[in-house]
Amino acid sequence: MELSFSIYSLLLIAQISSTWFMVGLIWLIQIVSYPLFNFVGDRDFISYHHNHVSRITPVVGFVMLVEVFSAISLLVFFFDLIQMTIILAMIFLLVLIWVSTAFFQLQYHVKLLSFKNIRIIRLLIYTNWVRTFAWTIKGILCWGLFF
Repeated sequence: MELSFSIYSLLLIAQISSTWFMVGLIWLIQIVSYPLFNFVGDRDFISYHHNHVSRITPVVGFVMLVEVFSAISLLVFFFDLIQMTIILAMIFLLVLIWVSTAFFQLQYHVKLLSFKNIRIIRLLIYTNWVRTFAWTIKGILCWGLFF
């Protein structure tokens, strides 16, 4: 019982900390990083964008994996200890985030690897609001896991 509660506590901490890390990071990307793409000169854009992607991907990728692993683990192994509606809503938001990442943000970043395109940058910023709001709502819902 004590080991089970310790694992539950670790998963809860992993879920809340990874989610709130991503909330802060996605707002930074949405308000600072992506809009700055517009101010990088055409000659320097490819290098700048490549460096942005290569530096942020390992950080975002690792934390997103921790977030999804801990959410699914809480649902599967500790469904009797958590509020089912909250964890299901959080997993729905994670699915939305991952789908948006795969079908929008990732595709736009691939297009921007070859040349600067203001229209693609605008689409990147516009569609990233889905992830920004989804992670923010998920962060708020995380606190419901305590009650």
